[in-house]
Amino acid sequence: MTTANASERPSTPREGLLVRHPLIFYFLLAYAGTWLITVPLALSANGVGLLPLGIPNGSVIFVSAVWVLLCPTLAAIIVTGATEGREGIGRLLRRYVLWRVGLRWYLIVLLGPPAIILLATIVLPGALASFRTLAPLHPLPLLVSFPLVLIFGGALFEEGGWRGFALPRLQRLHGPLVGTLILGILWACWHLPLFWIKVWGTPPTDVSVNFCNLMAR
Repeated sequence: MTTANASERPSTPREGLLVRHPLIFYFLLAYAGTWLITVPLALSANGVGLLPLGIPNGSVIFVSAVWVLLCPTLAAIIVTGATEGREGIGRLLRRYVLWRVGLRWYLIVLLGPPAIILLATIVLPGALASFRTLAPLHPLPLLVSFPLVLIFGGALFEEGGWRGFALPRLQRLHGPLVGTLILGILWACWHLPLFWIKVWGTPPTDVSVNFCNLMAR
């Protein structure tokens, strides 16, 4: 008679469910972790005012931004660790240093978003009339905040979950186009509470000034 190795024990139903549906658990964790903070803020005096509480706007920017940016990647690390172990987490983190791609992809990343914003400004009725140049937009806070948001914001933290974990799996299941569209819809809905938090509804320069003032304290 042989005894089974401890490492070969059968998985529990809960572990099996997590392995079979890692994407579902990832989105549940990403949504729950973020909305735990952003929904109360949206309902507070900093948002629609249904709850009789509030915090300074500078704190709202810091708390919501840090938590929002960390939750998607934190959820990815948790689910990857539970399903693939340390090796899986290592593979996920190594994607941060994959920089040898074709020149056209760098051009798309650098020029694509400004081109889309410009196109939206031209097409959207009344947008050109409200367009402001850099003179009244406080360019110094923009220069300080833009690299922080671009590098240490979405790219370094948030996108490790969305594009590092979720997108490859969605594209394997549904193809490149449909998988990307599904992720885009889920990503957009994940941001919904922020639309009711007043400080995130102000012009971007005002948010940048508040953020820089907070960091200077």
